[in-house]
Amino acid sequence: MTLIMNEDQFTMKAHNTIAGKSYNASDVMVKCQLKFPRHLYGRERELQVLRKIYDGLPSNRLKLEDMKTMATHVEDREFNVASSDQQFIGSRVVFLSGYSGIGKSALVREFIKQIQSKYGPSHASQILHASGFETSPILHVSGKYTNQSTASAPFSAIIEVFEKLALDISRENTTVIGDYDLRSKVLNKIKGSDLIAPGKVGNRILRATFPQIVYLLFEDTDAQSEDELNSSTAQFSMNAIKESTCELLSVICGCLERPLAIFLDDLQWADEASIDMLSLLLTSTKLGNVMFVCAYRSNEVDSEHSFAKLIEKVKGVRCSDDTSTPNTVKTIELSSLLPDAITEFIADSVRREEVEVVAELAEAVYTKTLGNIFFVKQALEELVRRNILFYDYVVRFQWRWNASKIELQNYMSDDVVETVKGKIKELPVDIQVMLMLMAHIPNSINISILTALMSDGEFAFDEDILYRLLKQACDKGMVQYSKANNGYSFAHDRIRQASLEIAGEQDKDELLVHISQVMLTFANQGRGTEWCLFVAVDLLDSLPPDKIKQAELARLNLRVSKIARSKGSVERENEFLHKGLKSLEASGKMWEEYSLTLELCNAIIGSDHSLGSYDTANKTIEEVLNHATAIGDKIQAYSYQILCKCDQSFDYKTGASDCVSVLNMCGFNIPINISRAYMLKEEMKLKTALRYRSYSCLTKLPLKEDPIFALFVQGQKYSSYSSNDSLTKILSWKAIRCAMKRGMSRDLPLVVVTFAALLSKQGDVRAAQELGHVTIDLADKIQDNSTGSCEFARQIVYSAIVTQLQSFRSTVEPLHKCHVALKLCGANAEWTLGAMLGYVENYFAAGLELNSLLETKLLVLEQLCKDLERTGLLTSFQIFRQFTLNLRNITDKPAEFQGDAFHEGDALKEMSSNAHKMTVRDSSSMRLQLAFVFWNENTMEQMLRRLGDYPLQDLFIARLHNRLCFTGLAAFGIWKRKGCESFLKLGQDCLNYYRELTKNGSVNAKPVYMFMLAMKSPSSDTFEKAIHACAKAGMIHLQAMANERYAVFLYGEKNEARANDYITSSFWLYQDWGANGKANQLTQQYSLLKNATRNNAKSFTSGIPTAKDHLVSAYPLDSSFKISPFRSKGKLLGKK
Repeated sequence: MTLIMNEDQFTMKAHNTIAGKSYNASDVMVKCQLKFPRHLYGRERELQVLRKIYDGLPSNRLKLEDMKTMATHVEDREFNVASSDQQFIGSRVVFLSGYSGIGKSALVREFIKQIQSKYGPSHASQILHASGFETSPILHVSGKYTNQSTASAPFSAIIEVFEKLALDISRENTTVIGDYDLRSKVLNKIKGSDLIAPGKVGNRILRATFPQIVYLLFEDTDAQSEDELNSSTAQFSMNAIKESTCELLSVICGCLERPLAIFLDDLQWADEASIDMLSLLLTSTKLGNVMFVCAYRSNEVDSEHSFAKLIEKVKGVRCSDDTSTPNTVKTIELSSLLPDAITEFIADSVRREEVEVVAELAEAVYTKTLGNIFFVKQALEELVRRNILFYDYVVRFQWRWNASKIELQNYMSDDVVETVKGKIKELPVDIQVMLMLMAHIPNSINISILTALMSDGEFAFDEDILYRLLKQACDKGMVQYSKANNGYSFAHDRIRQASLEIAGEQDKDELLVHISQVMLTFANQGRGTEWCLFVAVDLLDSLPPDKIKQAELARLNLRVSKIARSKGSVERENEFLHKGLKSLEASGKMWEEYSLTLELCNAIIGSDHSLGSYDTANKTIEEVLNHATAIGDKIQAYSYQILCKCDQSFDYKTGASDCVSVLNMCGFNIPINISRAYMLKEEMKLKTALRYRSYSCLTKLPLKEDPIFALFVQGQKYSSYSSNDSLTKILSWKAIRCAMKRGMSRDLPLVVVTFAALLSKQGDVRAAQELGHVTIDLADKIQDNSTGSCEFARQIVYSAIVTQLQSFRSTVEPLHKCHVALKLCGANAEWTLGAMLGYVENYFAAGLELNSLLETKLLVLEQLCKDLERTGLLTSFQIFRQFTLNLRNITDKPAEFQGDAFHEGDALKEMSSNAHKMTVRDSSSMRLQLAFVFWNENTMEQMLRRLGDYPLQDLFIARLHNRLCFTGLAAFGIWKRKGCESFLKLGQDCLNYYRELTKNGSVNAKPVYMFMLAMKSPSSDTFEKAIHACAKAGMIHLQAMANERYAVFLYGEKNEARANDYITSSFWLYQDWGANGKANQLTQQYSLLKNATRNNAKSFTSGIPTAKDHLVSAYPLDSSFKISPFRSKGKLLGKK
């Protein structure tokens, strides 16, 4: 029940008293009606807080400062804006808590009314125009959850919000004010978005998730059906839906002159998908110009409730210990109204100016209701129905009551739902039936659906009669009409509850069957009606098994599970799948309906595994393995069975063996112990299958789904993890032969890239390059983001294959795109974070600029690792950030890791043996680079001895490059200084590695190779060649170091003039790299640098790009990447 109501929504009740004298009938009838006043009582403080929060948003503050006539505006210190670069500067979140019926919705409606009055065109247009400002409407939208959560589609209230937004934006009559055309602005901005523009992935996701806003997003030229849209969106994860939704909201808010107000009500009933969505929307720094008001029932949300955890998360992210920054989150606890407010409300309701007159009545009502405004209204209406409170139009012509305070209390029920039920039962029968039908529908309901529900068989209910019934129900305060969606809903949840209880008093099975049939009919009528399917299935699931065909119900549950999955709600998907299986079992047609049973079981296996429910997944796996008739139908079950085992045991050797066993059941005949003769035989079979063509012929194969390829990928992964290279190669060959025979699966890129990584590791660079390019072509052709496998394959190509020959710089941006794509499709954490680890490693190997933006990215990645509990990756990012800090800042021990980002000693104490070993490798590698840069010979020698036992191999090329590059350079430097032969050998091993890569044409290897030659055999010729090679490759960091080492050599040769030139060039190159700490060291060592300018620095690399020319985006991956001069065309595979 709302406190502020339109005139036609007032609750009215006339007292049946026979008049004893003549009177004006119409005047008396008006006076006899109990009208609740429109005014909001006792909420002045809460309204002031809400107004100040809204006024404090930047877009309001900037305009209000120049509006001298609006001097009544009061600044709120708590939400005062400190500076324009603060994180949540343009958004605010208010959590509004209180009991049911306390007046949360009424408070927000009054708040909206007040800001409309203050900022809206009708009130402020003259002031604004006089000050030179445009006017614009205050956009406000709301969405409400219901306690029928199982019958609601995911995001029900959020869908309602976007539906209303789309309608408001598209109403040109209300949004065009002067030159302000909101719709055009929004559409143009959507067209410019990289994520949600027409034709983009996000656009398809939004059209399927929020079908009602399709006209706001532009239709694609190739229009898709509803089913195609759902199928397309099912390829993406909750992350993709969240990011696309956040982008759309950001676009809309960015087009508004005034902040958008979003009100979400009854969040204690929000589904998990909505909570997940809100966790992004309420904490996103991307959103601005918006105020969220999130209302919930405090007595129904305990500390373990998902919404309570969301509140804590939002507060943790938004609250700052810094008093200078604005507090952008606020909690308002709405308590019951005080006795004085209730007394004033009752006095106005019975039209008595003297509040003392109603004191006894008000005290009785307050004692019974404790100041809950909805309960107060119901209590007053109950007194009217009982003729205890009545209008005396015979003698006094005013409202009277004829009972004492004690008697008044006895006439009012303690249970407000019982009071509402009594009120409903006094209504006409048709209205009662209408309310019972509406009570089973969680959404606002339009006249078409309600007419169908009220119709019975061949009898069609008259719409005109239905409109009259709805008008009466509105007059009685039972329902309310919304212009935003042209639908009707209950005025309060207690009225819905009462209607449901009345329905429950009868035999309602036939009623539920009737409602579900109507809902199924409307569910098939196009966009925006899929919520009807959720309602229908929920009702049918609640019926006894004999009331509905259970096999058909299983199909419906399977259908609705796919929609839930497409909206990112994996928990709801799992729910419907298990209900579907239960229905199928009840039908007695389990495995008789073979295709349905197999599809349902396979979907349950995948869903249970994704939720970590291994035991339930294994039960369904056994069901499939025991009853499926063909081996092909069992492959997915076998695959998940092996996956569940390895996820729990980490026994990859056994996992590989199990994969081989299943493949052998399918006729692939792979031995566990692989001989050389078998290898040669299989290699020849592969050549024959390829017809001696290059691997690029794989891209011409037709696309055909086949679960066997997922098993091949699994086997490759486990054999690779257990270092069984022979088995990995055999599985790769077998899978490629299978593809040549059956067609291309969506898993083929992973098969090919795993094979390429193996060849790269074994030194077959050219074959690995060819396979890497084929992987990219396959991923481009397939374009499947359902699991992220294609993007993961790209990531391996960019991290482990192509950079053997191509520049690290060229892969930095593609790796970042892989990370974004993997994040959107909800890939596992290792894949998503692994892409960014490759990005960072390639960034450092390329010598790109060290700056604050890089540090910020590393901090964000560290936080993501903490959230996902990935400590190994966290350590890697911390090491890189500490490395950056040591180079950029002035420190006494720049080659030590004892900083805020990473403290080597403390970190190593807490690690297990394997993690300790890997961390020592990565930390020592970066410290060795620092020691070489700052020329700390003791640390160089110490780090060389640490790294001496590690193999000269690594799957990730950039990581290996960063280690071997400075191992070789430092080893030759120490050997030259101290004559240690072991360091000479170590340096020579590194030199040989780069020599081979240089022969193969690696652009990354040549500058390192030339620099190592100069360090081994220093001379003007070798150093100048090294400097030129570094400059040509754009490796600014190596160029700076080579210049410095050459200057030191020249000083030793007594060639001071040339040495000064090179040391000056080195100084500026370090500055360009961002190594300000190193540049400062040079200033301390060489006094000439204190007055050095770039104009005085002699250039030795005329025409060679500097660091400033080589930004990350300067080397996008273009077509030349795919048509590599190093691709072997028509060569026999396996040849170097």
